[in-house]
Amino acid sequence: MSLVMISENVKLAREYALLGNYDSAMVYYQGVLDQINKYLCSLRDTYLQQKWQQVWQEISVEAKHVKDIMKTLESFKLDSTPLKASQQELPAHSAEVWSLPVPAERR
Repeated sequence: MSLVMISENVKLAREYALLGNYDSAMVYYQGVLDQINKYLCSLRDTYLQQKWQQVWQEISVEAKHVKDIMKTLESFKLDSTPLKASQQELPAHSAEVWSLPVPAERR
């Protein structure tokens, strides 16, 4: 695990998210969060730990946004039931909607 690898994986996660490949983005986000956790355990400098915890938090928020997008898209799939017949029915004759035109007077 290296900092370069963390950086590359964050870029890939963001790129996949921007392209709409949310499943792959989540795999990369989760991997990055795990890598940062491992890196945090190896740090002795409290200042660096705080900075990396902040980075972890920000990336975690990004991952949550992607999860929220995935949930929203999934809800569209679940809510795509056909409209009820009463909502779809149109009047049988257009006369029910429009009144007949009034003849123009001729001079």
